[in-house]
Amino acid sequence: MASALLQKLVSYLAVQVTPARQQWPAGQHLPGPVGIRRKMKLTFLVLTGGKMRRRSNAKSRLSWQSVVAAMALIWLGTFPGVYAQSFFTLVPCRLEVICLLPSEITTSSSLEKEFCDQVAKRLTSEQGPAWRVSAAPPSSDDQAILCAALRRDLHFDPPESWRKLALRDKVAVVAVKRTGLGWHVMARDWDVRVERLGPLVKKTAPTWCGVTQAAVEAVQEALVPVARIRLVEQQAVRLDLQGSLLMEERPPWPRRQFLALARYEDRDGNARAVVPLPWTILQSPEGPPAEDGSVGCQIISGVKNPLSARRRGRVQLLAWAVTPQSHSVTISLKNRQDPQKPLVGYEVLAQPNGEGSPQFLGRTNFAGQVEIPAQDPPGWKLIWVKHGRRVLAKVPVVDGSAEFTELALPDDDPRLLAEGYLMSVQDQLVDLVTLRSVLIARLRARIAAGDWDPAIRLRDQLLQLKSREIFSSELTQQQQRLFCPDPVGQKQIDKMFEETRRLVNLYLNPREVEELVKEIAMKAPRRTGTP
Repeated sequence: MASALLQKLVSYLAVQVTPARQQWPAGQHLPGPVGIRRKMKLTFLVLTGGKMRRRSNAKSRLSWQSVVAAMALIWLGTFPGVYAQSFFTLVPCRLEVICLLPSEITTSSSLEKEFCDQVAKRLTSEQGPAWRVSAAPPSSDDQAILCAALRRDLHFDPPESWRKLALRDKVAVVAVKRTGLGWHVMARDWDVRVERLGPLVKKTAPTWCGVTQAAVEAVQEALVPVARIRLVEQQAVRLDLQGSLLMEERPPWPRRQFLALARYEDRDGNARAVVPLPWTILQSPEGPPAEDGSVGCQIISGVKNPLSARRRGRVQLLAWAVTPQSHSVTISLKNRQDPQKPLVGYEVLAQPNGEGSPQFLGRTNFAGQVEIPAQDPPGWKLIWVKHGRRVLAKVPVVDGSAEFTELALPDDDPRLLAEGYLMSVQDQLVDLVTLRSVLIARLRARIAAGDWDPAIRLRDQLLQLKSREIFSSELTQQQQRLFCPDPVGQKQIDKMFEETRRLVNLYLNPREVEELVKEIAMKAPRRTGTP
């Protein structure tokens, strides 16, 4: 019986309380026990049949239903994260459709109202109980704002009401225009949580009878999925979609890429800022969602632990689906220490979908820029940035997405200079070790044969070769001249110099030459008659 009452409580919160959520300061997000206490009185009234009597002795006694309900609320308050997560998946998404119709239609208020009603009705029937759709014509003050929302070349500044999560979850703008070949329909989605515009969708209809269906299809295609991120592991997360448990059917989830964002809220639940996590995408596999309606994703990022970083205040981690486009993206490489200095001549490679061997795309130009072409079909790729032998970064890029166009990297020029110098030193060392080995072999042969004059000449040639001490002194002087502002780069410079010193000490050991010199001094006959 207690489980039935708990089920009644959850269904009540999901269905009955949702229309009146405007009174909640935090919108749909429940801050744990605070949000629960604000609804305790209303919940008790529903479960007890609308009556709460107080006896004359000033002691309030609740019925057994209220006691069980209170225990359920306390249990849910003990796990605020679980409660908020389940509540999010039980709340339908509130979609407001604003229809921009041509002047010949807006002159007839009944025809305009009929069009809006038909769009709302069809969207409601096709989207199911997970959506609550309303459609209406725009006000006279919103004409310019809605036209700006449908244009790609303008920075969209939405009205303040479009930022209120307590009023709606999404706004879909639909514009209908008449052309010579029929009717042209455009639709675009504005999500209140992430405060972003989705891609522009275009449809055509030959006659007015097909405009309503074209508008419905355009809105459905324009709606961008938004989910809450639930951190499972360091490199894996689960996405909780709004109203996923209210869906009658859960179709297989296509392979998608999501942009991870952090929404910072104030005490009233309004967004202070919505910041995308840099160079981070979430990759979802193709297949059906889990039983709880969530979707598993892999974290692909060029930043270490992008989701588990500590953030102050009220923060929600959200995922916004990114649609790959079939056009190229230009990325600029900047100096992390000096942003005004571009990084020139850095190699850029790409791994389509993060698989296979990296393919060379080119080098950065004088402005530190390189063009990343889109693949066919559009998807995402892992970009490698190399400078010499060092891989400076591996970052994901979605085709056609202009979310991240500047990549700040350390100035690696000093390390590259050190690498080039040490490569030349190692080449010299190889030639010297080869010549030294040949002279030692010839000297041993002359000593064994007793040819002392050629042996003495070979000995003198060995002693004139560059010694280990000279090599070490030159390495020390050059290392003192090179300084890299990047600590990682400086460590790599020191490591390369130490490795070169180890090779010099290993292959230029003077002990073998000293033994041969001593053997010649002991066995060779002494020359007489010298002045």
